Amino acid sequence: MVHLPILFDLLGVFSAAASGALTAVRKGLDLVGILVLGAATGLGGGAVRDVLIGVHPPAFLADWRYLTTATLASLAVIAAQYQAFGVESELRERARLTTAYLIVDSLTLGFFAVSGTGKALRYGLAPVPAALMGVLTAVGGGVIRDMLIAEVPTVLRREFYAIPAAIGSLIADAVNRYTPGATPLAFAAAAATAALRLIAVRRDWHAQLPPARR
Repeated sequence: MVHLPILFDLLGVFSAAASGALTAVRKGLDLVGILVLGAATGLGGGAVRDVLIGVHPPAFLADWRYLTTATLASLAVIAAQYQAFGVESELRERARLTTAYLIVDSLTLGFFAVSGTGKALRYGLAPVPAALMGVLTAVGGGVIRDMLIAEVPTVLRREFYAIPAAIGSLIADAVNRYTPGATPLAFAAAAATAALRLIAVRRDWHAQLPPARR
């Protein structure tokens, strides 16, 4: 039986692995590179969270569904890319990859903010540290992905990235604290996080400081 916390974790793994695989496709990596980057992105944030809150072994080593989900997500990206090969112009293909990446990356923030916060609370963390674990779960895989392809992690750049994850984690914190097991509210928290990220991209919101005056 797939319980709600595991469901959100698996949904996050799927969307995160898809974002990693899409990045690998954009970078021109081979089949192994796509699968590895997808798995690292999908499983990395949750693995770091589990180690920090004392889950041994981490969930992806104890439950076959995690690695399977990450692999299926990467294979789905490969299949979709193969179907589109030769049909679209290079410019249209790049735009399609960018759009798909933004969607799955935003969903990753939402699903992992909820699952990371909820799991940390179940292991006895106070609300604020639990929310921090939600943020770590949401952005951790992306940090590993970007480091593997030698890019500055998205969370450290000008994009509005960690803030939506923090807001989603705080909402998930409140949901778990006051109405534990409220499935609709948990999905609402994940949706709000993803929507905030997409709106921020659309409107070019960022947390960049203004240039210093000389």
